Amino acid sequence: CLKAILSKALDDGIHNNDTFKKTAFKTLRCDVDNIYLTENELKAIYELDLSSKPHLDVARDIFLCGCYTALRFSDYKRIKPEHIVSMDDGLFIDMITKKTKYRVIIPVKPLVKNILEKYNNLLPKSYEQKINKYIKEIGRLAGIDDKVEVKTIRGANTIIEYIQKYKLIMTHTARRTGATLLYKAGVDTLSIMKITGHKTEKSLLKYIKISEEENAIKLMNNSFFQ
Repeated sequence: CLKAILSKALDDGIHNNDTFKKTAFKTLRCDVDNIYLTENELKAIYELDLSSKPHLDVARDIFLCGCYTALRFSDYKRIKPEHIVSMDDGLFIDMITKKTKYRVIIPVKPLVKNILEKYNNLLPKSYEQKINKYIKEIGRLAGIDDKVEVKTIRGANTIIEYIQKYKLIMTHTARRTGATLLYKAGVDTLSIMKITGHKTEKSLLKYIKISEEENAIKLMNNSFFQ
């Protein structure tokens, strides 16, 4: 943000100092441990009986739509009848994404079709803060309580903590889950980008969370290792 301000000020003639353009003046970054949910975990969430807790029932349905479309929360929360289209005997979500104004067309998974029909293709109004709160409770009820190693950088120190997985679930977990499951299913990155709206493969791969073991198993089925 600071570099953007300095660059604009330079263009406007407010200053003539271009030190900020030097390579040493760079943004420091660290990798963030973000989780994704497995198919079995999503199945456990889907099969929960939440009929006595309608607020959790709605949150679960909205979250699952995010997992199986890989859209941002700002997009999957606003799915409406006009976004549902039929092509070649299939059902698709066709919308312009709110953040990037990028058009995406996504096949509707049967599970998502069932959820959308439950609400006449109009998902209930929702707020990210509420969904973030409710989805953690849903994850706990679904037994998603394995301990996950989480690394955080505080100053010069790396702090490692072990946190129950359901406590880390957020609305953005849905998008990361969708992208990762598509990748694990063997969908090529270009096709995934057409769904997620990512402009570059590099930006997409930041969303893909796959362990060394999962990668090894995926490679084992490649013809190179046969």
